Amino acid sequence: MKRHDLMRWLATGGIFWFIVLGCRTTDLIARANPTPTFTLVPTRTTVRPTFTSVPPTLTSSPTLVPTIVPPTRTPTVRPTTRVPAPVRTATPAPPPPTPDPYAGWYYKPVNKGCVTAPNTRIEGAVYENGVLKNGVRVRVSHMEGGEPSINDSITGMDPTDHKHVAPEWAGRYRLALYEGQQNAGNWWVFIVDENGNQLSPGVLVTTQDGGGCNTATIDFRH
Repeated sequence: MKRHDLMRWLATGGIFWFIVLGCRTTDLIARANPTPTFTLVPTRTTVRPTFTSVPPTLTSSPTLVPTIVPPTRTPTVRPTTRVPAPVRTATPAPPPPTPDPYAGWYYKPVNKGCVTAPNTRIEGAVYENGVLKNGVRVRVSHMEGGEPSINDSITGMDPTDHKHVAPEWAGRYRLALYEGQQNAGNWWVFIVDENGNQLSPGVLVTTQDGGGCNTATIDFRH
């Protein structure tokens, strides 16, 4: 063994023993003077809270009135097709029947008017149930139901000869007041029977001198 190795080994051993001896010494000192051990015991302190009565403070809150804002709506216009309702036309009540002014008479006159003519006449026809009737006496007078102003005319007879039957005058009559003249006057024409009893109401005909009304046409019907 070399010398320096021996020296190294001795030095290392000495350090080792020095540490061992030191530890042993410290242990002995500690045993001779023991270190007091302190145990911490917690102390429980109960703290009771103190309550102070404080009256409540009432604070009045303002009354809130809700403001209602109506919603704004835009109307939606929907085109609609309307079928027009049928127009109902009230049917007028029929007028009351016109009373017949000739009710009760056997023959009823039909005035067909009066025209300007060179002769002053009253003429016409007599019908019974729509058929021309011969042998009916027609009279003209200055008053209703009065005496004849001229000879009566018999239907179906020749007006120029009351005793002669003329087929072309079937059911017709002619009262010639003024032949070839226009003469003014008021005339009533009506039908009478063989005894002069009136069978129809009279019709007034007013003739004029110089034109206007000279020849009147009056029919009679049953």
